[in-house]
Amino acid sequence: MGKQMTLTERHIIKPTHPIFKRIKDFCHLSKNLYNYANFILREHYFAGFKLPTAYDLINRFVKESQRDYKALPAQSAQQVLMLLSQNWKSYLKALKAYKLKPSSFLARPKIPKFKPKDGVSIGVLTNQQTSFTKGRMTKIKFPKKANLKRLITKINPQTSRLKQVRLIPKTTCFIVEVVYEQTTHKLPQTHGIGIMGIDLGLNNFVTAIDNQSSPFIIKGGGVKSVNQWFNKLKAHYQAKAKTSNKRFWTKRLGKLALWRECKVNDFMHKASAYVVGHCLKKGISTIVIGKNDGWKQELKLGKRTNQNFTSIPYESFIEKLAYKCALVGITLHTTEECFTSKCDHLANEPMQHHEQYLGKRVKRGLFKSSIGKSLNADINGAIGILRKVFPDAVKTLRDSGVVFTPVKISLAF
Repeated sequence: MGKQMTLTERHIIKPTHPIFKRIKDFCHLSKNLYNYANFILREHYFAGFKLPTAYDLINRFVKESQRDYKALPAQSAQQVLMLLSQNWKSYLKALKAYKLKPSSFLARPKIPKFKPKDGVSIGVLTNQQTSFTKGRMTKIKFPKKANLKRLITKINPQTSRLKQVRLIPKTTCFIVEVVYEQTTHKLPQTHGIGIMGIDLGLNNFVTAIDNQSSPFIIKGGGVKSVNQWFNKLKAHYQAKAKTSNKRFWTKRLGKLALWRECKVNDFMHKASAYVVGHCLKKGISTIVIGKNDGWKQELKLGKRTNQNFTSIPYESFIEKLAYKCALVGITLHTTEECFTSKCDHLANEPMQHHEQYLGKRVKRGLFKSSIGKSLNADINGAIGILRKVFPDAVKTLRDSGVVFTPVKISLAF
């Protein structure tokens, strides 16, 4: 048996969905309790008193039979107070760090605010309140007081354990997140000892090289187009909103943002699933992927490229790849990318700064090695990333000749 991994199944609940209004009512009740408790905490904070904990608030509201607390199922009400308490802890911790070193923050941390009077807040139902139903279709059953209809799920109750259900408000819909645990598996001894290096980019979203088969490139043009279209429409609708009613956000913009989020999220899932599927098929048990902390903060790639690069959630892809790898027993390493693209890896050039490098880019997307071979520049970068963890891998790759014939993949999403 492997380790327990926490996963999330997401459902988008639009206004036309039969349980939309019930979720909205539930989240409105959560908002009422959140605001009432936040009022108490803000009073204590501005008066200089010690802040009550979530458990202090729970005991107080139970004794008082507080209206907003009693309107929710007990454990859901407790989760609202714990969420608020965590928000305050995060604020105080960030404020303390800000006072010590303001330069490490983009702005001063802000105190937890009140939710709009007619608004909604996150609702949470624990595994003691919810359960899987038995039958032809698996459904999630909610407590009677929550007044929510059963929700169809694809989770297998035989291999998974329900942890909680989160009801998250968006501008034009609700996201129902079903959090559950599933056991990871180890690869069989016969699977193989293949290794893979992955370089992430813009036009070539995933460039992968391994010692078992030909390298492949997952094209990033589709997700790039989604971002460009989103940015164009966003600027148009924001300009209209600012001119007509001096607002910076509207329901139309919220709907557009959700469309973009769903499209990009779908691409990330399909790209990560393709990589894991390739590894299982070719006997690859270890992946090395390049990742630089803060790589979006100080880019100088030109205005247009910066906009595209910062709009693509590479961190999200790595997270999705990590959990998919863990579920099937593939080991994933992350490493920084210093000198991976400039050095001549086929010549085993040391990965450090050189006044003059052995290889060079002869044109866009093509790298010429000092051994007389030309290869895709991103493939060269992927080899460098692999060398960071497996320094001797380049010899096998060079001798096999597969590095010169990448397969390009376009994913439909």
